Amino acid sequence: MKKIIIGGSLLLLLVVGGLMAWRGHASNSQTAKTQKSTVESTSTSKSSTTKETERTPEKKEAVVLPEATNQKLNQLLVDQRFSGTALVVRKGQVVLNHSYGMADQEKQRKNTPTTRYYIGSAQKAIIATAILQLEQAGKLTIDDPVAKYMKDFPNGQQITLKNLLNHTSGLTGRTEGSKEILPQQILQEIEAAGSDSSVGTWHYSDSNYAVLAYILQQVSKQKVQEYIQEHIFDPANMQNTGFYQSNTATPNMAESYKEKNGRVEKAQLPNLSQLFGAGDIYTTATDFYLFDQALMQGKLINENEKSKMMTSGSASTYGMGFYVNPGSYSSHGVLGGFNTINTFTHTGLTYIILLANTNQVQSLGQTADAVYGVLNQME
Repeated sequence: MKKIIIGGSLLLLLVVGGLMAWRGHASNSQTAKTQKSTVESTSTSKSSTTKETERTPEKKEAVVLPEATNQKLNQLLVDQRFSGTALVVRKGQVVLNHSYGMADQEKQRKNTPTTRYYIGSAQKAIIATAILQLEQAGKLTIDDPVAKYMKDFPNGQQITLKNLLNHTSGLTGRTEGSKEILPQQILQEIEAAGSDSSVGTWHYSDSNYAVLAYILQQVSKQKVQEYIQEHIFDPANMQNTGFYQSNTATPNMAESYKEKNGRVEKAQLPNLSQLFGAGDIYTTATDFYLFDQALMQGKLINENEKSKMMTSGSASTYGMGFYVNPGSYSSHGVLGGFNTINTFTHTGLTYIILLANTNQVQSLGQTADAVYGVLNQME
């Protein structure tokens, strides 16, 4: 009987011990699962944080080029009564970075290298770059007919994006008004004005680039301002460049002036919403140089696309946003009293940016040629 009791006690002890061991194992297993879950949760949280960080581009410092003067170039610009900012870079060295005259004559605020100027039609080089970026990404081709993107566009089966880029579309073009207007309304006016069917003949018109800007929005599914900020301004580190915004004052912006009857008066600007895709960007001389440099260094488009851009599309020598000269490329813009020349050599060794806020210089293009002449004499 004792043996049975002892055996029973032993059995009971084994059962109880086993139960406790099972509970301990279950508890440890649950703890391990909880710890694993916590680690996974923490890991997921870290991963999410990392992805969020990756989506936020690192803020770059704005480029500040050293101020520099050159006696011969300085005298050339003073003699021509140049008012604005002049930047000349030769073989990576800043030869001239100097400002002249007043940004605001009433407030006696001087132009400086950080003064902003509207660049008028010189902006077309930026729009052309954006279109060529989309071609490089396989989202369109410049040989596409406009009708592919705008079904009822006049003569849209014959007019290609390349025709728009080269100003050989044959569009009649719209007359720019004075009131605030939406891009969709601009396109309606261009369509209503129609085409004279002379596709292939050069005729300069802002309407060509307004249509390109509209197609850019359709293909990229972004507003023009958003796309260009993300794909051009940010990669080139153009931190003092932007688009006109109604009812918003832009800091450090120059006023524009015209000389009339021997007096300099504030120039009347058009409503800049009317210049969608063709003249609503402002910049500084430094930022324009950064755009040129990024373009020439392949940071914005590859060599194949750049070759298309810098090939004349007609007897006018106009390529896509740039005139193609024997030794240089150039873009030009006039808006009120603002006058812009942006030019650089085929080699990318010399850059000349002249941003003026008066019309006192008779020909800014000839002034740029004279600057090239002085630089050649300095060699």
